[in-house]
Amino acid sequence: MKIRLTLILLTITLSVFSQADPTSTPTSTTEQSYQIPDLIEFFQSYTTPKQEIPIPNSSFLIPHSNKISLDSIPDSLYIACADYHPITTSQRITSRFGIRGARFHFGIDIGIPYGDTIRSPFSGTVRLATYQRGGYGRYVIITHDNGLESVMAHFSRTLVKEGQQIVAGQPVGLAGSTGRSTGSHLHLEFRLFGNQFNPEKLIDFNTFEINTQENGCYLMTIADTYSHRPQLEEMKRAAYHRVRSGETLSHIARRYGTSIRRLCALNGIKETSIIRIGQKIRYR
Repeated sequence: MKIRLTLILLTITLSVFSQADPTSTPTSTTEQSYQIPDLIEFFQSYTTPKQEIPIPNSSFLIPHSNKISLDSIPDSLYIACADYHPITTSQRITSRFGIRGARFHFGIDIGIPYGDTIRSPFSGTVRLATYQRGGYGRYVIITHDNGLESVMAHFSRTLVKEGQQIVAGQPVGLAGSTGRSTGSHLHLEFRLFGNQFNPEKLIDFNTFEINTQENGCYLMTIADTYSHRPQLEEMKRAAYHRVRSGETLSHIARRYGTSIRRLCALNGIKETSIIRIGQKIRYR
């Protein structure tokens, strides 16, 4: 089922779905706008394919810690991208989306010279502009008018403020290496209803164009855009052993009923690799 996200940010009152008293005093914009349960119910009840649905944006997009389940989202969506503007001119992706060591990297890292300008890919509102020590460093989260959110991190300087409305192509920060970083780069994430997906699914960083455009929209299918879900499930089942003095891969393999070859495959090491005290070795 294909659902078209409109190009225009609309605030839609709950009176669309209920008989509100027309003589009552209007409530605030936030109270009038869809909240999370209403949006989920709306998705579940909407069955006519290829119809245009006006969906509110900034009022219901939510922090990363409070997601809408992907199972509550239609199988396919059209994401409005007519106002797209390249984020950077750098094509040097230094770390891709996916498993990185013992963690999952929920974005991509783009090598960018220190101080280069980073721009917003779409119009929207700055939801967060702050600093995270030991993590993102200086970063922003932008709630875009097309329903997506972007996270851009490790700025040397932030050029926007929380609550500020911005247009596509507007400078939002300067490249840097703040937070947990080993060199000047941009960490970039895209999220749909709090769920991160690979930015390379949306943007071709060789041409800086939107992938699979159709009438100015990106056709997002949950099956393809979130094809990494099995990897996340596998990582949830992962288990690790912390190496102690005198232990070898052979010791660890016998302890957990596995093989040295399997340990090497899970950890990206060789049978001849030296393991160190305190090192975490995945055994499942």
